[in-house]
Amino acid sequence: MTPDTALWLAGIGIALAVPVTFMVANWVRKNVDHGEMRFGPDGKVIEDRDHGGE
Repeated sequence: MTPDTALWLAGIGIALAVPVTFMVANWVRKNVDHGEMRFGPDGKVIEDRDHGGE
């Protein structure tokens, strides 16, 4: 492998890293349940009883 080939491969890897990262982040945002936590005025977690443990 010549130094030029290594540089080309590194450049392609770097160029693909950013869009692939955003694609994965969007997939996670849409498909993973984040389970938001809410806090009351005393700083304790407010239990959300509506979802029944989903």
